[in-house]
Amino acid sequence: MSLIQFLRILAARRWIMLAALLSCVLVAAVVTSILPKRYEATARVMLDTATPDPITGATIGNQYRAFAKTQTELIQDEQTAGRVVDQLGWTNEPTLLSQYASTTNGKGNDVRRWLAQQILDVTTARLVAESNIIEIKYTSTSPDAAKRIADLIRQTYIDLTLEIRRKGAGRNADWYRDQADKAKQLLVNAEAERSKFAKQNGIVLQADNTDIENSKLNALSTQSASAATTPTATYAAPVTTGAATVQLETINQQIAQAAQTLGPNHPGYQALLRQKTVVESAAARERASGGGVKGPSANAYVAQVNSAYEAQKNRVVGQRDKVDQLTQMNRDIDVKRDQYLKSAQRAADLRLQATTAESGVSLLGDPTVPDKPSYPKIPLIMGGAIGFGGALGVCLALLIELLGRRVRSDEDLVYAAKAPVFAIIGQPENSNAWYRRLARWVQARSAARRQTVFSEA
Repeated sequence: MSLIQFLRILAARRWIMLAALLSCVLVAAVVTSILPKRYEATARVMLDTATPDPITGATIGNQYRAFAKTQTELIQDEQTAGRVVDQLGWTNEPTLLSQYASTTNGKGNDVRRWLAQQILDVTTARLVAESNIIEIKYTSTSPDAAKRIADLIRQTYIDLTLEIRRKGAGRNADWYRDQADKAKQLLVNAEAERSKFAKQNGIVLQADNTDIENSKLNALSTQSASAATTPTATYAAPVTTGAATVQLETINQQIAQAAQTLGPNHPGYQALLRQKTVVESAAARERASGGGVKGPSANAYVAQVNSAYEAQKNRVVGQRDKVDQLTQMNRDIDVKRDQYLKSAQRAADLRLQATTAESGVSLLGDPTVPDKPSYPKIPLIMGGAIGFGGALGVCLALLIELLGRRVRSDEDLVYAAKAPVFAIIGQPENSNAWYRRLARWVQARSAARRQTVFSEA
């Protein structure tokens, strides 16, 4: 079938096509007037992803896409819709209860979940492109109801977000508090064990974990080196660094450490005070003697210092393993103290976060509802009806033509008789008919296209 034959059939069956088109348009108009109007309310929120958390200092960062997707899913979650149902009081509405009973044939037992699903079916949430704004849309037959429920969904979502954040922080705070309590108990036990070990072995460490006996050995080593390098004839024994003075300094350090570990009434502490009184008298006599000693007296002083140095060195070497053990115990205590402080601080931060009123979501204005309903879309429906009616009319025209084919031109006769036509008798067909003009235009366009392709080749 050629194009001119096809167009000639459409021209002959134009009334069928027109009837099909008008029928479809009429049906679309009736359906449009019958369908209930629906209004779409829009509510917006903005996600605060750039500001660090006021307590933890954490930011969303590279997890923005997952975070935004989580928020949109939370808006369309059954938990959010269920809370909206509770606020609306729909579970006590007789009309809705009868609808639920008819839908489930009286076998349903969770009307709240069914009502929540009704809300979710007409609720959408999407992230506005290139922004931190989430747009919530709710559709209803009433503009006021649509606006009210959209606002409820938005507020319920914000409340639920804040509740989830608080509950999560509270659970984590409890866990960190348990860890802090355990770390504190371990710290107390370790400190008690260190004090016991120090008392049993008579070892006192300074604040920098330095053994007092070792400090005394260093002082004697300095004195020994100084005495050995000073000429005997001119040597003056230093008054302030005599044996009694050095011993007094050592006792003062021992008293300071014992005051922290033993207490003022401890026998060991009292013994150190008595020893200090005796040594102070000897140190005072050394200072009162003044001047220096020369010759044999100087040699005797050097020998005395060297003897004290050797004795102190043997004492330090003898208790080296115990000092090392006590030093390791102090390091372990420092680690346990650090663990306790970190756990306690983290628990305090999370406990504060559990009481925060910051949800990380901000409201953007009031919900809005357009004046015109969003459904039914009359232009779209009528345009679809016209297109469908036209296509249906063409199909009906061709079907009727195929069921009762007629000869309307010489082309049809050639097609039907399978023989050429030698002459046409009678008034020829109008060559200016619209379908002939259309056919000639199409043929001219096709010929021009073929000529262009041939020239390029």
